Amino acid sequence: MLVLWVILLPLAIWGVGRFTASLVTGDVAVDGSQSQQAADLIHRRFPNLPPETDMAVLHSDTLKYGAPAFRTQIAKTVTRFTAVSGVTAVTDPATDPAGYVSADRHTVLVPIAIRGDAGARQKLADTLKTVAGQESSAQIGIQVTGTSPISAASIVQSNHEVSRSDSIALPVAAVVLVIAFGSFLAALLPLALGGIAMVTAFGLLGALSQFMSFDVFTRTAVAMLSIALGIDYALLMITRFREELAAEPVLDRPGVVRAVGRTVATAGHAVAFSATAVMVSLSGLFLVRTPRVRGMAFGTISAVASMLVLALTLLPAVLSLLGPRINALALPWARRTLAHPDLEHSVWARIADFSLRRPLAVVAVCLVVLLGLAWPAMALRYGVADQVGSVADTAAGRGYDLMAKNFPAGTTSPVQLVVARSRGTFDGSDLNTIARISATMASDPQAAAVSSVTTVLDQNFGGHDPARLGAARLQAGAVTLGGLINPAGNAAVVSVTPRNGVSSSGTSGLVDRMRARAHATAASSGLTMLVGGSPALIVDSAAENSRATPLVIAAVLAAAAVVLLVAFRSLLLPIKAVLMNLLTVAAAFGAMVLVFQQGHGAAMLGLNHDGFIQVFVPLITFTLVFGLSMDYEVFMLTRMQEAWRATGDNVVAVRTGIVHTARVITAAAAIMVAVFGSFTLASVTDVQQMGFMLALAVLIDASIVRLFLVPALMRLMGRWNWWFPGRS
Repeated sequence: MLVLWVILLPLAIWGVGRFTASLVTGDVAVDGSQSQQAADLIHRRFPNLPPETDMAVLHSDTLKYGAPAFRTQIAKTVTRFTAVSGVTAVTDPATDPAGYVSADRHTVLVPIAIRGDAGARQKLADTLKTVAGQESSAQIGIQVTGTSPISAASIVQSNHEVSRSDSIALPVAAVVLVIAFGSFLAALLPLALGGIAMVTAFGLLGALSQFMSFDVFTRTAVAMLSIALGIDYALLMITRFREELAAEPVLDRPGVVRAVGRTVATAGHAVAFSATAVMVSLSGLFLVRTPRVRGMAFGTISAVASMLVLALTLLPAVLSLLGPRINALALPWARRTLAHPDLEHSVWARIADFSLRRPLAVVAVCLVVLLGLAWPAMALRYGVADQVGSVADTAAGRGYDLMAKNFPAGTTSPVQLVVARSRGTFDGSDLNTIARISATMASDPQAAAVSSVTTVLDQNFGGHDPARLGAARLQAGAVTLGGLINPAGNAAVVSVTPRNGVSSSGTSGLVDRMRARAHATAASSGLTMLVGGSPALIVDSAAENSRATPLVIAAVLAAAAVVLLVAFRSLLLPIKAVLMNLLTVAAAFGAMVLVFQQGHGAAMLGLNHDGFIQVFVPLITFTLVFGLSMDYEVFMLTRMQEAWRATGDNVVAVRTGIVHTARVITAAAAIMVAVFGSFTLASVTDVQQMGFMLALAVLIDASIVRLFLVPALMRLMGRWNWWFPGRS
């Protein structure tokens, strides 16, 4: 088995590079949504239109746009960027000074159209950044910003923050493991296994990256989950192995083998069902019609599957080789405990006795605390924070800041109304329809500017009709009309620049009004009209989240209940487990709303206060929290069930389960809190929110729920805990 893993690990390490190189960010597309349909229609009708236009931002504190030195620098910049491979067009700002020159004339935009898929565009962004740095001078600074430059900077920042989080979490985990095991060697194994699990998961995703792309957020989630679960499962199995070794009269080779066998049959059985429950929970994410979330599902399930295989193959092999040496390098004060463990008189036994003696009072207090924490979740509001805050100190971030200060907030993220004919080309009536809807959009209070084929024709040719359109094509070509009408003359784009940012409620309202007007106009004109662009993507993402949430929750609850039903052959235990996990999730949700949405304590904790929760964070964290909570449920119930079968006494079974698993669960929870909590140090809002919620949920689950609420409830339910139809 060791030889097999020695062969597999280099392959996994090779896959890590492929996975890291394939990472993208910022994709919130929704399959089948109107924004996606609009993007597909543009792709079909405008085959030569570049998928993205970034901005070179030229700024001078002393020179203005009309100065000869400024004009010369603009000309040089246009020439240099035009020569870059992957750049399809560079627009001279002189073609539209009103749109590309700031009011004070100290800042100028140079649009750069680029081609390629998301990964290629992000690589090209680094080249554009280099060119901008070479062209910058003491008087005129040049920064390139836009979707890909910001995404590329975000990935670099994410790599840095993951490394920083690991550098904090792993030493804390090491200290907790040494204290929990009392032995340096035993503490080293879970850390090693967690690291191998992360490498294996990344290697699997590297193989999958040939067929699909993964968001940088997936890498963060996989790193968190691999390390946390790796330590979690190893901690459980090593603890049980030491107990089984202590029960062997002679620690010869057959005795060690028997101890390993019993460990896999008991703790390994719990790990298998626990991992299955986690993967079933995460599979609920496949119900969300979003590539980003689908990639997250593949990534996190790969992490759990990798850890499960490692726990049932590599770890038993290592334990078999180590045998009693698992206790080597023990701490001086831990040697007696390792030689003569006394769980019956431990602090965990006293906590169990307290919960079992006063079950009604314990249940009442726990429910008040959990429901009180959960209450703010009723005011949950979704949104999408941009990535700029985390890269404010980069060239892309500085360029974006200059744009935001000198141009409308939606300059780089316009709403796009795509107008198309199914047959023939636009006639005079169609152009009149485009002109009317352009005028209607321009009158919207949230629209800063509207650009369409008819606005260009009206401004430059005194009207809009097929004759003037033909004249414009002959006279100005594609430069004047840009991507506003396709060469075939049967599709046009009305571009609306919002006054506010892409994620603001005002911009969302603008999208909704544009869609309502487009729908009414399309019905009367016979034209196809679809509203897309980045703001519409965000609106559709929020709608998809609302649609998918009840489906995901119902599917996860039902699947988890079935897994527990099969695992424990009990009717009430799965229902109780599902309800307890829902309470944990609700309490964590409420706390997240309290901090990130309402701002209570956000400044003190150094967390972002955006006034909303990132649109897909609740769904992703729900599945993760539910799966991790099921982890502890399975660990504890497995031990309780063993005692129940041996004694037939419910109180003894509940007490035994707590006494033998509470220390392991508490240590595992402390490590998970450290791992997840370290990610709240990230500057990206969605990583902060996910790390905060996971850390808090694990803390709540391992303390209030597992140590107090679960044993008290099981004491009240008595023998009904273990009842199953048909069983006597």
